[in-house]
Amino acid sequence: MERKKFRDYLLLGSTLLGVWFLLQRFDALAGFVKTLWVILSPFVLGAVIAFVLNVPMRFFETKVLGRMERVKWLKNAKRPIALFLVLVMVVLVVYLLMSLIIPELLTTLETIARAVPGFIQQLDQKLAPYQIEIGDFLSERFKMPTGPELMQRLEKIGDLALKGVMFSGTVIGSAYQSLLSGFFTLMFVIYFLLGKERLAAQFVRLMRAYMKKERVDRFLHSASLAQRTFSSFITGQCLEAVILGVMFFIAMLIFRMPYVLLISVLIAVTALIPVVGAWIGCIVGAVLILVSSPMQALGFVGMFLVLQQLEGNLIYPRVMGNAIGLPGIWVLLAVVLGEGLMGVVGMLLFIPLTSVCYQLLRDEVDEKLREKNIETAES
Repeated sequence: MERKKFRDYLLLGSTLLGVWFLLQRFDALAGFVKTLWVILSPFVLGAVIAFVLNVPMRFFETKVLGRMERVKWLKNAKRPIALFLVLVMVVLVVYLLMSLIIPELLTTLETIARAVPGFIQQLDQKLAPYQIEIGDFLSERFKMPTGPELMQRLEKIGDLALKGVMFSGTVIGSAYQSLLSGFFTLMFVIYFLLGKERLAAQFVRLMRAYMKKERVDRFLHSASLAQRTFSSFITGQCLEAVILGVMFFIAMLIFRMPYVLLISVLIAVTALIPVVGAWIGCIVGAVLILVSSPMQALGFVGMFLVLQQLEGNLIYPRVMGNAIGLPGIWVLLAVVLGEGLMGVVGMLLFIPLTSVCYQLLRDEVDEKLREKNIETAES
């Protein structure tokens, strides 16, 4: 008994001493963690990207190429071909988005630049009874400097140019580091997708060697549930975003609104962010239309509210089905927590993560209640 107490005290003292040491060296520890993250970030990012791309890759491998099993040489080449098709699909999607957005965006900016003077003039006419002149204020604020003021501006520009030349070395170094990190990330993605079964088997063997069988089985059950939930969420969210973008494209064409292609693509992309994404696209689209026609901007907002209700009550439940299995209040909480902790990435990550935790906790509670022979309203 005395020896056990001594070991407990020794463990407690060692723990307190370790915590005190870490607090004293907190800055050094934070720097070490930051450096370690920079080194391992291609590995972590590659694993995340591979997990996302595994969804379409599994579709190509099982649904498309799996029907061609009679072709002998295809049996051993399904995995590399599926990976190649996924990478080509990603490149094509990025190229298509850029080819659609960039020309449309340049045209939109040019149109807005031409419409701004007339918009300001109309605004001045409406504000004239209140003796407010926006146009005079802007012309005075942004007028071209002359004389000594112009020389001072030129000297500042020269100083900035000199500092820019000195800073270019750092910029080139950062660009090289980013390029190298992107290359390693791509390599990790390829290795993860080509050898996912082997890596999973090695990880399971490692766990079975050092953990109890019950804990390993429980972990594998949780991992399988997480994989299904995340895959279903990614597929459903992408499909829902495409459907919403097409709906806005057709509706804006019918009502002859401006910037149809740009706003439709923008809403489809922002709709990938759960709950608030489509509203971001609505605000940006309304601001763009407002410069051309305030009445059309008001009509766009009304059209958005109608389509959003149609999508939220009819399309989203059918597309997502029971894949997430998370009540609305917990979806909203997951979005708030994810945005506060990790920004946009957290908003995408926390909904399926919360769904997994919710289902595991529900199963645990049901098991405990069954052990106590307690019937619930849900059961």
